[in-house]
Amino acid sequence: KVIFLIVFFIMQFIWSQQESYYSLYQYNMNVVNPAFAGAQDGDIATLIDRNQWVGVEGAPRTLALSYSTPRNKNIGLGVSIVSDKVFIEQQTFAYVDVSYKLQVEEKTTVFLGLKAGGNFYKSDALGLKPYSDTPDPTQISISSFNPNIGIGAYAKRDNHWFSFSIPRLFNNKRSDDLAVTAKDRPHVYITGGSEFPVYEDFTVKPSLMLRKVKGLPLSADITSFVSYQNKYDLGISFRTKAAFSIMSVINVYEGFHIGYAYEAPTANRLSEMRVKIHEIMLRFNIDSIKKSKSVSESTEE
Repeated sequence: KVIFLIVFFIMQFIWSQQESYYSLYQYNMNVVNPAFAGAQDGDIATLIDRNQWVGVEGAPRTLALSYSTPRNKNIGLGVSIVSDKVFIEQQTFAYVDVSYKLQVEEKTTVFLGLKAGGNFYKSDALGLKPYSDTPDPTQISISSFNPNIGIGAYAKRDNHWFSFSIPRLFNNKRSDDLAVTAKDRPHVYITGGSEFPVYEDFTVKPSLMLRKVKGLPLSADITSFVSYQNKYDLGISFRTKAAFSIMSVINVYEGFHIGYAYEAPTANRLSEMRVKIHEIMLRFNIDSIKKSKSVSESTEE
């Protein structure tokens, strides 16, 4: 009884990762920033499959799908869908993205974005194994939909770019029952990157992502790719007090990229468990694929 009372009164608040991390975040930016919708040439679709702690039952798995297209009158449109499952929880974030392009200077372009949608949240506590045969009234299934909106800005000049976004502005409650109160807290993302030619066909692409949410320390992803002819990219990434990644992205076909990231935790407890993380990315520039196919058919004729 003493142990129960200590746990009940002291361990009332639990803080943990709430939104998914991505090693290959540069290729799927409009998931966190609506200003990227239509900011790149062509209709672009990206799919990321991230498997964390492979071999552990109930381990996190994230599927992220995004699509963006530039439209007339400086408007960009996009859709972003993220399915995030861990243990007994299942979340699906579905949003529509709209951006507006501003030509500030001859070489500086700014995009302002708005994201609107919501989070479909489900948890099934019936899957938990009880320590007693006595029924627990709090062991129930929870299902809810929480609408939300987000904002973002993206600026680029020559080979440099900067991004600021809050993809979900409202501090929504996921559930509010007899024992649990969980909330979706706003996350702030600040990201930037550059490209530097170093030798003939080689380019270095460093980038930095900062992420902050109330209750957790500032997280930083420090990443750098070395690219050969912009077709073969090899990179490394370090997330502060969290993980180390090795990544590669290959332009298999004009407008079609395949990426892979292998991530290992650096935090003591997770590194001792030897859990690994695999991330696979498929990216399609539909317009480039169509043009390449048309050129190929014309050449054959």
